[in-house]
Amino acid sequence: MRAALLVIALAACSGKTAPPPPHPELIEVARDLADRVCACETDKDCLTELRTEWDARKTALVNHGLTGEQRAEIDGHIGRIRACGDGGGLTFWMPPLPEQ
Repeated sequence: MRAALLVIALAACSGKTAPPPPHPELIEVARDLADRVCACETDKDCLTELRTEWDARKTALVNHGLTGEQRAEIDGHIGRIRACGDGGGLTFWMPPLPEQ
């Protein structure tokens, strides 16, 4: 019994975390947000409103669990969000990236 508990405890503490489950629906969320951020151009009020939305969603958008072409697509939209924000004078900060 003790041996089984020890094995379970060691497995739980192994440090490796399972990757997040894939959320392909976030591709459209990221695309929409990128389009709206880029449409703001240099309008700081517009960008500030969308950065508030980004801040509420950024952890989910970064931890999308996607791979391959889907990952490249969502990462491209996230890149557009950040580039257009920077171009408009407002940084869209990233959360810590998940381990891969």
